[in-house]
Amino acid sequence: MDDFDEDLIRALQLDGRAQFSALATKLGVHRTLVAQRVHELLAAGEIRILAAVHPRAVGLPIQANLQLRISGSTSPVFERLREFPNVVFLSEISGQSQAVVEVWAADSDDVGRSVRAIQAIDGVDEVQFSLYDRVLRRLRLGEDPEPTDLEFDDFDIELMAQLQTDGRLTFGELARRTGRSASACRARVLRLLDSGIMRIGAVRSRRSATTSVLSGVGIMLTGEADDLASAEELLLGIPTIEFAARTLGRYGLIATIAARSLADYTDIVRRIRAHPGVRFVETWIHAFVWLERYEWSLDRLERNRRA
Repeated sequence: MDDFDEDLIRALQLDGRAQFSALATKLGVHRTLVAQRVHELLAAGEIRILAAVHPRAVGLPIQANLQLRISGSTSPVFERLREFPNVVFLSEISGQSQAVVEVWAADSDDVGRSVRAIQAIDGVDEVQFSLYDRVLRRLRLGEDPEPTDLEFDDFDIELMAQLQTDGRLTFGELARRTGRSASACRARVLRLLDSGIMRIGAVRSRRSATTSVLSGVGIMLTGEADDLASAEELLLGIPTIEFAARTLGRYGLIATIAARSLADYTDIVRRIRAHPGVRFVETWIHAFVWLERYEWSLDRLERNRRA
C-alpha cells in the first residue's frame, strides 16, 4: 500500500461513515478517486467498515491482555483459543512469547475462569497477565462512555446489529431493514455515536500483503506519577498508535503501533525508550492476526440491556 491508501484507511478508521467529499477534502484529492479507492479496498477485502459496540455496553467492563509462551506446534493452540467467546483479539507474535490474547470479561471471576481455561490448553507453558486499568486510546472504540449513556432499547439493538455487518448502510436502507423511518434511524445512530456506545470505522485485513507493521510495546515505568502522565502524553501524541492503556501487572503501559514501515516502527520505539519516565520497553511484532472480533450477537446485547 502507498501513503495515500494508508492515509485513507486511517481516516476511515476514525470515521467509517465519512462522506467521500469530506475524505477528499481532508486528503487533498478528487472525490472520484476516494470513492473508487474505497470501493476497491472493500471489494478486495483489504478493509471492512463495521460498527463496534463498546465492551461496557455488552456487559464486559473488564479487559485483560495475556501473553502466552507455547511449546510445540502453535496452530492447535490458536485454533482452540479462537473458540473462546470472550477472546476478542488473538495474534501470533515474534519474540519470547508466541501469542497475545485480549480477553473481555463480566467481572474478576469471569477473568479468572478464562485465564485458567487458557492455562489448561495443551501446549501453553506460561501466561503473563496485564489488566487494563484505564484505556487511553482505542481506535475502533474511542473514549469510554459515561455510565448514564449505556442505556439502549430494542430499536438501538436492531440498528447496532445491522451496522455491525455493514457500517456504511444508508439511513434509507436501515429504515427498510428495521421498519422505521429514515429520520428516526438517523437520529438514533447519531445518538449512539455521540454517547460512545458505538463507533463505526474501518477494520483492515491484517493478513493481506502490506507495507505497514503492526507491533506491540510493553512499557515498564520508573514509578513517578509525573513520569507516568508524561509517558501517556507521549503515546497519545503518536498518531500511528492504535491502542494504548494503563495497565496493572507486568507493564505500566501497553500500546499497539501500526507503523508504516520497519524504519517508522524503529523510530517510534526509540522515542518511547528515550523518555525519562520509561525504565524498560519490551517489543513484539504481530506476525499473524488470528482473530479481531467486533461483532456481538443480539442475544448478548439483549441480555445485558435487561440485566
